[in-house]
Amino acid sequence: MIDAGNSITAAMVLASLLIFFRVSAFIVFLPPLNGQGVPATVKIGLSVAITFLLANRYAPVLALSLDMPANGAGAWLELAFLGIRETALGAGLAWLFSLCLVPVRIAGAWIAQEMGLTLGGLSSPMDQQPSNVISTMLEAFSIIMFFVLDLHHIMLYSLGQSFAIRPAAGAWSMPSWETVVWSVTHAVDDGFLIVAPIGILLFVVALTILITMRTAPQFNFMSYGMTLRLAAGLGGLIMFLPEVCGAIQQLLYRAGQGVTS
Repeated sequence: MIDAGNSITAAMVLASLLIFFRVSAFIVFLPPLNGQGVPATVKIGLSVAITFLLANRYAPVLALSLDMPANGAGAWLELAFLGIRETALGAGLAWLFSLCLVPVRIAGAWIAQEMGLTLGGLSSPMDQQPSNVISTMLEAFSIIMFFVLDLHHIMLYSLGQSFAIRPAAGAWSMPSWETVVWSVTHAVDDGFLIVAPIGILLFVVALTILITMRTAPQFNFMSYGMTLRLAAGLGGLIMFLPEVCGAIQQLLYRAGQGVTS
């Protein structure tokens, strides 16, 4: 027979464990923490530290809503389901935050393709997916700006607020499909808007090369055209780098305002 004190202690432990499931899944799947560049001990320590801070606020309320009988397989199956649900929710929150950096990768991939730099692959700083030199550079800039603008505080704030909006052991509604689809498709539009000046420049250069090849057949595209496209792309990156960084900054600010609103 379990007395009241042990029952309350067990409920607090299980409540803290559910909080840990959501927090740890969020940390593990959140770019750039999900790469191999961050040691596993750092991820575990960060998850435990954030869980300790959130458990002081949300664990007592969560423990009251947990059913803790002395024996019962159904109750433990329910707790297992809650653990799986919390892990999935934490991974989903991390995926939504990763959409903030997806437009930067799309922008870099498009510019690299127009410059002919897609032959050599690099590892992305956000994850282990193959990338190119332009995407890697823009992603590094976006990650630096993400921490410089203190948006990681908004990320941690939203993680804490998720326990107030969607309690671990309570019922909550899933976001609509329209919201998810809009978030994914809007990321593609933002990617093209980031590098719009460079894209227009490369389009004009490519059009000029095609007209020149039409009027002068002896003009070899592989000999001169690729060099001109590469030079135009590098010149455009140097010339419009402040505008590109400003567009990335506006994208991150909009993402932060969308989280806090």
